[in-house]
Amino acid sequence: MRDLPPNLHLGTSSFSEESWIGPFYPPGSKPADMLPYYATRYATVEVDSTYYRAPSLSMCQRWAGVTPAPFRFSLKVPSDITHKKALVGAEADWEAFVRNIAPLGPKLAYLVLQFPYWNLKSPIPSLKEFLARLGAFTEKAKPPCPLVVETRNPKWIGKDLLDFLRERRLILALQDQQWMPRPAQLWEKWVEALKTGKDLYIRMLGERDRIDALTKTWDKIVIDRSAQTAEWIPILERFLSQEQDVSMYFNNHFEGHAPESIEKLKRTWKTGFTEPPPP
Repeated sequence: MRDLPPNLHLGTSSFSEESWIGPFYPPGSKPADMLPYYATRYATVEVDSTYYRAPSLSMCQRWAGVTPAPFRFSLKVPSDITHKKALVGAEADWEAFVRNIAPLGPKLAYLVLQFPYWNLKSPIPSLKEFLARLGAFTEKAKPPCPLVVETRNPKWIGKDLLDFLRERRLILALQDQQWMPRPAQLWEKWVEALKTGKDLYIRMLGERDRIDALTKTWDKIVIDRSAQTAEWIPILERFLSQEQDVSMYFNNHFEGHAPESIEKLKRTWKTGFTEPPPP
């Protein structure tokens, strides 16, 4: 048995899921109870809701006030910036977003620029155009914390993108989801070039369409992905042994219940064995 290293930060991609009341949150929990309780179990959270709507100043003040000092927030940048405006003409949106999240102060760990699967018919039809827009945007942005960049076009994961991100100290989001390369494939080809910023950032996303067809609640594991979870262990070991910070966030869509996916990763790390699927 081995302990989890202190530079491995595990969290979920939300904290406000009502179907977690019972299996994760104590029975009878109210929405206002969720984040304070969550912060007793995990030391970081990726807030997905900020992708759909920028948080208010008062909301961020509350988040900062109900969490302990070491707690870390990762926020997704609003889709108005990344999708609707595709990084062009979004200066006012960005400034308002940064102003409202200021109360998080040192608890703000990362801001995630999640981009869609762009292709030839999209607002950004090529990697060249993407890098041009991303470069212009980040040069002016002056973010209050490191930026994480997620592209969902597997063809764009290559030397040009990795070199660009590394030169600007932008963090490549590594993803575990259906249409992206498996971690072993990426590792075999790029090894430590996958680390483009100061930390490693991993998003465990799963198969959204498949799991949505199986469940509408997120209170238990419905797709066992123990083998896929175990694939990440060698990569984690490599970076953690070099005292690099690694943040890993589990979405409900990965297996059906993100908190249990975290606990599975912990057990897999401690024992070194892939868990068998449930009977």
